Amino acid sequence: MVAACLALQAHAEGQLAVGGPASDAGYLVGASVVSANGHIGSGVTRYDIKPLWAFQLGPFRVSRSRANSLLRAGREQLETGVSTELDVFSDWRLGASLRLDNGRSFDGDPEFQGLPDVRTTLRGRVSTGRSFGERWNWSVSLDHDLLDRGGGARLNTGVNYRYPVSRRTNLDFSVGGGWGDARYLRTLYGISPEAAQATGREPYRLGSGWENLRLGAHFETALSTHWVVFGGLDVSRVLGSTARSPLVGRLVTHGLGVGVAYRSK
Repeated sequence: MVAACLALQAHAEGQLAVGGPASDAGYLVGASVVSANGHIGSGVTRYDIKPLWAFQLGPFRVSRSRANSLLRAGREQLETGVSTELDVFSDWRLGASLRLDNGRSFDGDPEFQGLPDVRTTLRGRVSTGRSFGERWNWSVSLDHDLLDRGGGARLNTGVNYRYPVSRRTNLDFSVGGGWGDARYLRTLYGISPEAAQATGREPYRLGSGWENLRLGAHFETALSTHWVVFGGLDVSRVLGSTARSPLVGRLVTHGLGVGVAYRSK
């Protein structure tokens, strides 16, 4: 995917803006305090301090967590991981990225201990989106397990509304949904006959379908040229066959966090 983006860049040099202008180059480091729980497992709420960072090298960005969205001003939704962007048309953006998917382990969950782990893998993602007016933005992305470790394919889409409180402060409200193919949903939410026999549980098999519905509300405030305060709340609700999985401990989950970051420019 990255090679394809490089080829497009070479072909359209002087006509396409790749990854933003050179003046966008820079870095960002920060951390956030997060309270969150998950759909899978016992659903215990955890409190963590999460580092975040991002830096840009030419047309490519490398980032962790939501650092990418804080690195550069603007409404566009930037990719996590190693990514690049192409301004293909005046109103549309095309992006590509690589990122690690950390998988899952039930070792710390007595209720589900013994079920197979979901292995860490590398996912490739392509995305597109466009703005509608000054405040509305729509995006869609498709990612796939490049190492063939059972991750399958996922589709995510959503709409974002940005409300500028002031020149330094923005509020963002979003609604979106995720769809997964049969392999992805069976790996995360299913119980194979072999795993069921080994653990004494009932097997659960499901096909492709919608995974979840997500709502979000976030803020970011530039305290100065370099310092940014940010935070927000995300809520997710599993749908359909994923909600009926015996692995789901919570139908509705949340992620609440606040943090501070330093950016070079």
